[in-house]
Amino acid sequence: MTRSTFGGLDDPRADHARRSRGAWLAGSAAGVLLLATLGPAAHAADLNDDGGGDVSAVVVNGKRNASAAQQVEAIGATNVLSADQIQRNPDQNVVDALARLPGVSVSPTDNMGSPSQGNHHGVDAAGRGEGSFVSLRGLNGAYNVNLLNGVNAAQGMPYSRQIELSLLPPVGLDRIVVSKTSTADMDGDAIGGTIDFRTPTGLDFKDPMTRIYVQAGLAQLPLRYGLKGGSGLAQAELARRFGADSRFGIYATAYYGKRNFASTMQDYQAGQWEHAISDGEQGSNPVGMDKSDNLLLTSLNAQFTRGQQRRYGAIASLDWEGERTTLYARGSFARSNIDQEVYQKSVQADGYSAGVLRPDGLYQNAEDDGEYHYWFETSPEVSELDSFQLGGQSKFGRLTVDYNAFYSWGENSAPDHAEITYQTDADHDLNGPFTVTYRDRYPIPQLTPAQLARLNDSRLFLVGEDSGEFTSSHSEQRKTGGKVDFHYDVDGDVLRDLAFGAKYVESRRETSSRDYSGLNPYPAGSTLADSPLIDRTLGQTIKGVYPYALPIGDGAALTDLMARLSKAQALSADDFNKNTMSGTEKVSSVYVLANLKLGVVEVQPGLRYEHTEIHDTFWNQVTNPDDSAGASAFASNRTTYDFVLPSVHANYRPDAETVVRASIWRSYVRPAFFQLAGGRRTTLNPDGSIDITEGNPNLKAISAVNYDVSYEHAGASGTQVMVGLFLKDLSNYLYDRGNTYRAQAVAQTGISSISRPENGGDARVYGLEVSGRRQFTELQGWLGGLGVSGNLTLQRSKVDLKDPDTDSGMRMQGSPDLLYNASLFYDRDGLTASLAYRYGGPTLVSYRFGDYGGADLNEWQRATRTLDASVAYQFQSGLKLTLSASNLLNDYGYYRTVGRDSGTIPQLVSSGRNAFISAAYSF
Repeated sequence: MTRSTFGGLDDPRADHARRSRGAWLAGSAAGVLLLATLGPAAHAADLNDDGGGDVSAVVVNGKRNASAAQQVEAIGATNVLSADQIQRNPDQNVVDALARLPGVSVSPTDNMGSPSQGNHHGVDAAGRGEGSFVSLRGLNGAYNVNLLNGVNAAQGMPYSRQIELSLLPPVGLDRIVVSKTSTADMDGDAIGGTIDFRTPTGLDFKDPMTRIYVQAGLAQLPLRYGLKGGSGLAQAELARRFGADSRFGIYATAYYGKRNFASTMQDYQAGQWEHAISDGEQGSNPVGMDKSDNLLLTSLNAQFTRGQQRRYGAIASLDWEGERTTLYARGSFARSNIDQEVYQKSVQADGYSAGVLRPDGLYQNAEDDGEYHYWFETSPEVSELDSFQLGGQSKFGRLTVDYNAFYSWGENSAPDHAEITYQTDADHDLNGPFTVTYRDRYPIPQLTPAQLARLNDSRLFLVGEDSGEFTSSHSEQRKTGGKVDFHYDVDGDVLRDLAFGAKYVESRRETSSRDYSGLNPYPAGSTLADSPLIDRTLGQTIKGVYPYALPIGDGAALTDLMARLSKAQALSADDFNKNTMSGTEKVSSVYVLANLKLGVVEVQPGLRYEHTEIHDTFWNQVTNPDDSAGASAFASNRTTYDFVLPSVHANYRPDAETVVRASIWRSYVRPAFFQLAGGRRTTLNPDGSIDITEGNPNLKAISAVNYDVSYEHAGASGTQVMVGLFLKDLSNYLYDRGNTYRAQAVAQTGISSISRPENGGDARVYGLEVSGRRQFTELQGWLGGLGVSGNLTLQRSKVDLKDPDTDSGMRMQGSPDLLYNASLFYDRDGLTASLAYRYGGPTLVSYRFGDYGGADLNEWQRATRTLDASVAYQFQSGLKLTLSASNLLNDYGYYRTVGRDSGTIPQLVSSGRNAFISAAYSF
C-alpha cells in the first residue's frame, strides 16, 4: 500500500496524542474533584458576580431575571441562555436548546447531504434524531464564531467552517451568550454572530457546592421495533473556594452519557428522477410548463437506521483572585462516538424508460421495470472538541490589562464506514411498471402480491459483485493563540474609557479520506438469507407504510470484515492521496474603541484590522490521455485577506431596565479550506486539451455591512419585551456545495474546462425579531405562577449567484422565512412546568442548476415543528426531580424535497417521541 507523505494523519503517535489529550483533561477534572472534596463541609450553592467585564455583570446561576438583566446591560443585541433555562426543556444537546432563542434555526445535517450519499452528514445524520448545526439570522454556522469561555473553538468539519455542536450535552454550562452584533474587540469573521459557551468557575460560588445529576430516557420508535431505546446521562460537579481569604476557586465537572436511537427514513437514489412530460424521451422540461409540477420519481429507498451515541467529557478550572490581579487556568474536553447502521430495501427503476409519445409531440415518461436492491452500511462518526487556556487580569491604577493564551483541538471523522449490497437477478426484479401513489407525504410503489413476495424473499437477493466498500475519513483542526486587551478608564464627562488590544490565532487543518471499493467478501451466488452478518428481520421497514421485510444485523462484524479485506488492496498513489489536504491559517488583529457617554446615551465607536495568511497543500492528480496515471504530486497555494472593520454602537438607556440600541458594523467570512484548495484533478485529453477541477485560492472573502436596531425591557417583576430589526448586505457571496464544484466557462488556450468555486454577487438578508415573557405574579395564590413566553422571527433574503445556468434573485441558502417559539409555563414554590411549541419554516438548503434546477427545483428542508413538555419540583432538601417529553405530536424530524412546494421527490425521517426522568441533588 502506498503511504501518504502526510504521515501525521496515519501515524499511531497522532492517535496516542489525541487519547493523551483527552485523558489529561479528564484526569485534570478528576484531580480537581478529589482536591475539592477535601474542602470544608458543603453548603447550598450561591453565585457571585464573575467579574468577566462583559455582558455578565451580574451572574446568578439559574436565575432567569439575571439573564434578562445581562441582555439589557450588553452593548449590542444579545441573548443569554442560563443553565437553568437549558435544563427546563427535554433538549439532548446545546443545539436544540439554542433553537428556542429568536433568530436561531437548527438542522440535523450541514445541508449538503445528498440522497443515498449520506455517510458523512447527509440524510444518515438526520436519522440520529437531534439537531447538529446552528444558523443565526439566516446564516449557517460557517458565518458564526464559536467560543469556549472566550476561546476560539477548533472547526473539525472537513468541507466547511461549521462546528457540529451536537457533541455538547446540555450540562456543565453556566450560560450560553449569543452576540448578534460585533464590537471592535470581537473577532471580525462573524457575519451571523458569536456564540460563547461559558462554564462556571470556583469563584462564582460563595459557599461550597456539590451536585449530582442523573437522567434516564426512553425513545418510542426503537421500542416499537423491539430494539434498545434507552438512554442515560450522569454528571457530577463541584466548586470550592480555599486559601487565605478564599482567594482560590476550583470548579470541576465530568459527565458520561449513552443514547440508543432509531429512525425510519425514506430516500431516493441520487439522480433517479426526471420530468414527467418532456421534449423527447427523458428529455428537457417543455417551455412554459412549471418544473415543480412536472416531476417523476424513478426510485424508492425504504430505510431504517439504528445506533448508539456515547458522549463524555470534563471541565476543570482553577482561579486566583488577588487585590489587583486575577489568574486562571481552564480546560474542557468533549467527545462523541456514534455507531450507526443503515438498512435499505429499494426499487430502482431508472434506466427502464418506457416513454409514450403524445399527440402534441411531447413524451409522457414512465418506467416499465425496476431492480430490487438491499443495502447495509455503517455510518460511524467521531467528534471531539477540547480547549485549554491560561490568562488573567491586572490593574494598574486606571489601566486594566487582560491577557490570555489558548489551545483548541477539534475532530470530526467518519473512521470506519463499511457497506455491502445485494440484488435480485432479472427474473426476480419488479418485472412490471414502476408507479407510485402518495400517502402522508410518502411515495408508495404499487406492488402486486407477487412483486411484494419477491421483494420480501431474502433467498432471491444475491451478493453484488464488487459491492463491498470500506472508507476511512479523518478531519481535524488545531488552534493556538493569544490576546491582550488594554482598558483605560478616562472618566471624563464624555469620554469614559478607551480600549485597545491585539490577538493572534494560528490554526492547522488536516483532512483525508481513503476509499477501498470493489471488495468481494462472499462467493458469487451467496444470498442475503445465508449472510452471517444478519441476525434478525424486521417485519416492516416502516410500519404502516412499507411492508418490506428488512434483514438487520451486526454493523461491527460488517466493519471488521471490510476492514480486513481492505488491507489486501493496495491503493495507487492517486487513490491514497487524492482526498488528502492540510493547511495553516494565521490571523493577526488589532483594534481600538472608545466608550462615550452623552447623558443617557452611550456611543461606542471602534475600528478593527485583521490580516489573514492561508497556506494549503493538496494532491494534484494528473491523468494521461490513455487514462493512465500521470505525474501526480502534492501542490500548494497561498491566500491572504486584509480587512478594516469599523463599527458604531449607540444605546439610549432611559432607566436601568430599558435600552434602545442602534448599531452598524462591518464583518466578513473567509472561504472554507476546501473551497480554496480541495485538491486538483488534471486530465490530459487525447485532443491535447486539458480538463481541470480545482479549488480557487483567488476566492474573495464574503464581506458584509450590518445594521441593527432594537428595543429591550426587562422589568423587576420578570416581564421581558424585545423588538429588533436587522439587515445584512453581503458582497462576494459563496454558497455551500459540500465536496463538489461547478464547472465555469473558460477562455484559456488549451483548457477545455475548469471546475472550481467562484464568488457570486451581492446578497441581502433582513428580518424582524420579537420576544416576550410575562408571569402573572399579580394573581392570587397558586395562579401567580402562571405565565407565557415566546418569540417570533421573520426573515427575507435574496442573492445573486452570478451563474448563467440558474435563475437570478433567489433565496439565500439556509435562511428560513419564519421561526417561532411559544410556551405556557408555571413557576412557583419550587414547582416548574412548561408546554413549549417550536416551529422552523421552510429553508432552501441546496441550489440546483440547468434544466433540472433553478428556483423551481432547488432543494428545500420543509417546515419542522415539535411540541415538548416538562414538569419539575425542587425540594428544600436540595433534590430536584424532572419529567419531560419531546416531540409529543410525533412529527417528522426531517423533510426535504426537490422544489419548495412539490412533494414528488421527498426525503422523510421520523424519529418518534422521547421521554425522560432526571434527578439532581445539590448539597
